[in-house]
Amino acid sequence: MDGYVWKRLLRRPWVSLIGFVIGGALCLLLCLLTNYRNGQRELLERVKKNYNIACVVTDSRGTMSQNLRMPGRYTDFVRDEENGIGAFVRDLRMTKSFPAKGDLGNVTVIGVTGEACDEAIDFAAGGGWEANMPDFFESREYVCLLSAELYEAKKGQSVTLRVTDPYSTGLLSTQAAGDFTLAVVGWHGGHSNRVFVPFPCAERMGVTLSGGASADSITFFLKENDTGDALMEAASSMFEPVDPSSDRNRFALTVQDRQYKATVSAMEQNIRRIGYLLPLIVLLGLGAGFLIGFLSTKGEARTYALMRTLGMTGRGLFVTVLFEQLLLPGAAIVLTAVVTKRPVPAAIFFACQLVGCALALLRPVTARPTQLLREQE
Repeated sequence: MDGYVWKRLLRRPWVSLIGFVIGGALCLLLCLLTNYRNGQRELLERVKKNYNIACVVTDSRGTMSQNLRMPGRYTDFVRDEENGIGAFVRDLRMTKSFPAKGDLGNVTVIGVTGEACDEAIDFAAGGGWEANMPDFFESREYVCLLSAELYEAKKGQSVTLRVTDPYSTGLLSTQAAGDFTLAVVGWHGGHSNRVFVPFPCAERMGVTLSGGASADSITFFLKENDTGDALMEAASSMFEPVDPSSDRNRFALTVQDRQYKATVSAMEQNIRRIGYLLPLIVLLGLGAGFLIGFLSTKGEARTYALMRTLGMTGRGLFVTVLFEQLLLPGAAIVLTAVVTKRPVPAAIFFACQLVGCALALLRPVTARPTQLLREQE
């Protein structure tokens, strides 16, 4: 910084102070809003990726999601990726219960597709299970999990149960019973009156007893969170919307995405609002630069004319005055960029200030000396 520039800053400190405060404040606001917008975008992506949207099959009135006794065509439709809705499905949970009695007394045989289907076998819910076959839940074999206390006595053995299948189709209800011998392959963390079998095994039992597989409950999560509407459209051929006044013996599918949509909509609206503000702040930076340039040149025509008469070129004078007026605002902008770790928005803001200030300086500084003196008079 040469002596002339330093003297100019000290002679009109209020102009430099205005430039420093306005430049720093607007640049800080721009960087903070950019940080917030980027944070909202990252959060939105995490919400879209990690939010679990549950889809539940209920009766047509939407009042019951258990003991539905759905025919096998519904379970096949949910699993079919080509002609059903399997392409939308993640973490499918289906259950089928049979009352039974035999070696273990009166028990309930429960077919499950995974540990999340029941708290007794769900580690996350305080339960647990263990089996000596890794693909237990996919098996069609007649195998079972007993409670931990019964497992110690029946480990490596088999139990024989007379299983009953209460199965209904439309207006017709049937109830069939048969004997099954189940190999004990593991234990679960629930009560001793519960026996867990793989869901394919439960389907096989249903076909043997009633001539058709069935399910008591079906729940799953959307594979892609933004496909809820497409899922409902694809499911309309088999499931109907929930109707509290309905008396039809049909089944409905509910996609529980209302909270997800509200959350995503609110975040997207915030991002849009910030998107509107950022260009406005950039334009304010342009206006602030023009204001600084205007204030710095006001009443300085005689000085500029003298400097031009003494041999300084218009370009040289322009660069000198521009450097003088942007020195302190530039220092404030650099400081803001370092503190907020946002150099790109700060650089854009500084460029706008530079353009605004240059526009204000262009005519007063580059005009001919005689013209400057005439305007001063």
